[in-house]
Amino acid sequence: MTAVLLTLGLLGGAHGLWQRHALLAKRAAAVAQLEALRRPSTRVHAAAGEAIQPEAAGEADRLIASLHRPWEPMLDALQSTTTEDVRVTRVQPESDAFRLHITGEADNGQAFVAWMQRLQSDASWRSVQPLSEARQAEASAPAAKPVLFQLSLEWRQS
Repeated sequence: MTAVLLTLGLLGGAHGLWQRHALLAKRAAAVAQLEALRRPSTRVHAAAGEAIQPEAAGEADRLIASLHRPWEPMLDALQSTTTEDVRVTRVQPESDAFRLHITGEADNGQAFVAWMQRLQSDASWRSVQPLSEARQAEASAPAAKPVLFQLSLEWRQS
């Protein structure tokens, strides 16, 4: 259990760092574009100077805001509801939204439903949406739990 949660934490951290790097690169490109707009060009302009285009400034603000996501509290809230009868096997953060896509296994359908109810009762989550639930063949993965599921969690923004 601890190894799974540690792995999830490492995957979440690595994904967060990768997203941060990509967003910083986009931010650098947006800043370079803004600087290019500020520099006087060789063409003759009727106006004395150029104003920053509102859409370029909005894009820069959006990129900066996307760097500040509460990944650690989201993963902590997810971990606090998980019990031995449910195993989370994959967490995919959606960087444009405050959303996690979860894949996992459960001992039975009732364990999955009980876990979803715990998630829904946690004030941290705005939305808990089951995407799929299926029973896998016992011979396909003997060490795995029999019920496979996917769900989407949306973080409640303060």
